[in-house]
Amino acid sequence: MMERFLNSCKYPPLKLRWKFTTITAMILIPAALEHILSIVKAVPTISELPGNDTNWRNYVRIYTDRSHAFTYTTVEYSTAMGIFYFIISKIATFTWNFTDLFIILVATGLAERYKHLNRVVLAGGTSDCSNLDWRGLREQYATLSSLVKHADNIVSPIILLSFTNNLYFICIQLLNGLSPKGHSLVMNIYFFGSFAFLIGRTVAVTLLTARINDQSKLALPAIYNCPASSFNHETERLQIQLTSDEVVMTGLKFFSITRNFMLAVGGAILTYEVVLLQFNVAMGK
Repeated sequence: MMERFLNSCKYPPLKLRWKFTTITAMILIPAALEHILSIVKAVPTISELPGNDTNWRNYVRIYTDRSHAFTYTTVEYSTAMGIFYFIISKIATFTWNFTDLFIILVATGLAERYKHLNRVVLAGGTSDCSNLDWRGLREQYATLSSLVKHADNIVSPIILLSFTNNLYFICIQLLNGLSPKGHSLVMNIYFFGSFAFLIGRTVAVTLLTARINDQSKLALPAIYNCPASSFNHETERLQIQLTSDEVVMTGLKFFSITRNFMLAVGGAILTYEVVLLQFNVAMGK
């Protein structure tokens, strides 16, 4: 209903196909390369197989032992279990990447809606502002704000899951990289590549989602610059609406995603990493 109202307005329709295609490619292609590298580092060479036996069961056993060794502390290994973990890990990897991509695409669509409206206000703000339909603009901003809040009610659990998951894996990857172990060249390439991709994807999710809040306030300077002769009741209502309405995506209302949230995430990573390193050193003694 709200989207139909926004599409029915007199302004040119919003086209995002190429932007969405580009974003999807920039997320999924590096994700595929990173996952292929994770498989390569876990697959044993022939010399690492027991008795140089190239039976596929040996490959599965060594692969799962390297990639999911923690699961066999309580469950005894079997070939069926190894195949199960292999399949589940692939599904989990795709779901993990698609979750971040989904959040980015939803946030980009909403932010571009605001950007589309802001262009109208900013273009009209360069003149005397009297040629703008302030009532229509106010109704569209109000509708768009309601659309963001409705989307947040649906997507916020996914956002919380995404940030929790990313924070966990960033800490684990950093801990494994800082732990003194003799890594091969492939392992080092995988670590740095995977860690850089993970950091980049988390930053992308944060900044692109924070654009909604940024774009929701972008029209205010144009309204402030309107001359008194063009400043009417509808203009004042729109100014109050944009100033007081906090348009932002959240993680199940536990946190709001703005640019300042990036600093909070960075601080949390540093704090948890110090604790993990101290715990790791204590366990090694």
